[in-house]
Amino acid sequence: MPDLLKPEGVSPAVTRLAKGLKLGAGSLLVTMYGDVIAPRPQAPWLGSLIALSAPFGLSNRLVRTAIFRLTADDWLEATRVGRKSFYGLSDAGLLRVQHAGKRIYAGASPAWDGKWTLVLLRNDTRASMRQPLRRELLWEGFGPVAPGVFAHPNADQGSLAEILLAAGATEHAAVMRAESVASFSRQPLEQLIHQIYRLKEVAQAWQAYVRRFASWVKEAPSLSAADAFFVRILLIHEYRRVLLRDPGLPDELLPADWPGREARAGTGALYAALLPASEAYLRAQMETEAGTFQSAIRVLRERFTSRFHE
Repeated sequence: MPDLLKPEGVSPAVTRLAKGLKLGAGSLLVTMYGDVIAPRPQAPWLGSLIALSAPFGLSNRLVRTAIFRLTADDWLEATRVGRKSFYGLSDAGLLRVQHAGKRIYAGASPAWDGKWTLVLLRNDTRASMRQPLRRELLWEGFGPVAPGVFAHPNADQGSLAEILLAAGATEHAAVMRAESVASFSRQPLEQLIHQIYRLKEVAQAWQAYVRRFASWVKEAPSLSAADAFFVRILLIHEYRRVLLRDPGLPDELLPADWPGREARAGTGALYAALLPASEAYLRAQMETEAGTFQSAIRVLRERFTSRFHE
């Protein structure tokens, strides 16, 4: 069995990177599973997850509770081998993190064709379906134009179909395509975009994110393996948090100085610099149901390089 990560394995200078952040156990574990486990679906030992989470300030009890809740919510499924419990992504959990990964790890957005995708929910859609569907559509970048009406300028039709199917809403949602009429003013659309997507607040969140991580690109090559892993998970966790608020609008609809562009480029550069040490660390520390933690470096190096929706 590998030697497990100890909290003191991460340097104080690196742990200060998390100062002021709220790191919930469930959310952080979803980040770990999406970033680390999804590229090589294996079931980590609960003890490994507890040890890997310790530097983030998560206690044994918090991790166990979060793991049990994620299992109950069909994110994870448990396998017991002897006295040890291993938790891998369920089919539904793997689909969720792969779906989210299309946005998180994408490179530049494709050129916009000027058309919008509209999703209109039936008025009689029950709340138990409407609320989780609304959450998934917002994460995908759809803006709430009006009650039960969502719009996206560059929607991934495959992902939208998966969302509606998973929610059981294929018979409750009408999907349409629309475009602006050139003879009418474009100004109301621009104002609507700022109102619906709260671009000013999103820009401020990206600016704060960039300030937190920008200097670490130069530091990354000299980080220890444990430090590289800590920064990598924190980087993706915070990137995902801000991205949840960013609709991923095409460049044509964004200000010229949009800070999200700098954030994505910087995240890709830092992530690539952290990969070698953090992957070596994981392979040395992670115990799985199948034994050795598989290498996924080829797949991981492709992150932040392909265009969104490809």
